Amino acid sequence: MGTETSSEVVRFAPLSEVDGDLGLLTAAELARHGRLIAEADKQAYAAAHVLVRECAAELLGTTRDEVRIVQRCARCGKTEHGAPSVAGSTLRVSLSHTRGYVAAVAATRPCGIDVETVSRGPDRALSPREAAWVAGQDDAAYAFTRLWVRKEALVKAGHGDMAAAQRIDVLVEQTGTHGKHGEMAQARSDQARAGLAPAEQVGDLGLVEWSDVGFIGAVAVHGLR
Repeated sequence: MGTETSSEVVRFAPLSEVDGDLGLLTAAELARHGRLIAEADKQAYAAAHVLVRECAAELLGTTRDEVRIVQRCARCGKTEHGAPSVAGSTLRVSLSHTRGYVAAVAATRPCGIDVETVSRGPDRALSPREAAWVAGQDDAAYAFTRLWVRKEALVKAGHGDMAAAQRIDVLVEQTGTHGKHGEMAQARSDQARAGLAPAEQVGDLGLVEWSDVGFIGAVAVHGLR
């Protein structure tokens, strides 16, 4: 998937479509890469860090090898971890990886992105109504992952804290729409019948969901409608 406007570039891509060139990574990135054990995790890490450079380069009008990604923890100030940024630029970036897929976004506004393998996580990561909604879906793993990627993307964009993920409720009331003959459109999914659906907007952050077989992702961008 690719989405471009004048202010954001978003990419979700299978690992096979991204060149994970380790020569583009900084010493700090290479050190983190080297601490990973599984080869699949190393490949995904490298690909995601290359992909975010490609997104940033497109917005900056440069090449990926000219983009230097740095990290700094807002809490402790250390540069070994924390939110990524582009050195020497006010551009906002975010990246994510799972075994088999990577994702990245670059934007002129706060943004966050996540991609995950479909799986059923613990209810403690959900609000009470989210847990009830997931339990009522035909595919609980798919439903859980739809919520989880939204939470991750929102936190990366500056909304909330994953340490209190259950407080980030990303369900909204599903409202019916009227067709051209004035009749209420029939609900086409479990979430519509339940009256709730995963949010497409939380505060000032717009959310867009992406999916492929076995994977779900979400991107959050400030002001995205």
